[in-house]
Amino acid sequence: MLCVLKARYVAIPDTDVEHGQGAIERNELPHFPLDPVVWLIGVPAPGDASEWQRRLNAAVDPSLGSFEVEHPAAEEVRRVESGEIRFQQ
Repeated sequence: MLCVLKARYVAIPDTDVEHGQGAIERNELPHFPLDPVVWLIGVPAPGDASEWQRRLNAAVDPSLGSFEVEHPAAEEVRRVESGEIRFQQ
């Protein structure tokens, strides 16, 4: 079972925000972009936000940016569960 988390990439000024997308892909996470620096991600239960923040930050050079991971709003989870939002790999 997948848990839904929200990941926000905070880029260092004058660096490419695509480094965030690359970190998500290196972790092979199903994801859905909400905007260029925010994604809903599917992670194995129990869906520990701090653990996934650590993992995503380990996959990106800290001189380029970092992630903040949190639990999404109930409406975002509902949209995933209803199929309105479909994750891509």
